[in-house]
Amino acid sequence: MVAPASSPATVARRRRMPQSPPPLDPARLLELMRGQRDLYRRLGALGARQRTLVSGDQPEQLLSVLSERHALISALSQSNQELAPYRRSWETVYGGLNAAERKDVAALLAEINGLLHTILQADQEDSALLGARKQSMAQALQDLSGGQAANAAYGRAAGAAGGSSADLSG
Repeated sequence: MVAPASSPATVARRRRMPQSPPPLDPARLLELMRGQRDLYRRLGALGARQRTLVSGDQPEQLLSVLSERHALISALSQSNQELAPYRRSWETVYGGLNAAERKDVAALLAEINGLLHTILQADQEDSALLGARKQSMAQALQDLSGGQAANAAYGRAAGAAGGSSADLSG
């Protein structure tokens, strides 16, 4: 018995079939790559703001920047999905470009990779800075807790020695 065209087995088989490369549209490829580059530039600028806020004590503003970054990362994810068909057939796509288009694509790839490297490095540094601040805060809280314990012990010792009651009647 032959399965109907819309059966789940047929649909699953179609999903596994390799997709044919998109029609070569150099203008669309360059448009997508420029859009991605612009998103990375914006992400890098937010990273610089993030660094300033991580160094200072402005958690509300930092949360706002992180929210903006999340939106940009979502846009980058969408951009990657749009570029995926080109990447799957990259040799064919790249081979179909003329010399000027190849030069533009190569320059965009280099810039995107450089931006991504810079962003990842800055994020690692920010993460280390946040970790150091967290550790410093934990130490300060521990020191404060130790001081409170010493004060409590001093109070107990003073009470046991009778230092808390005095004859003020004269």
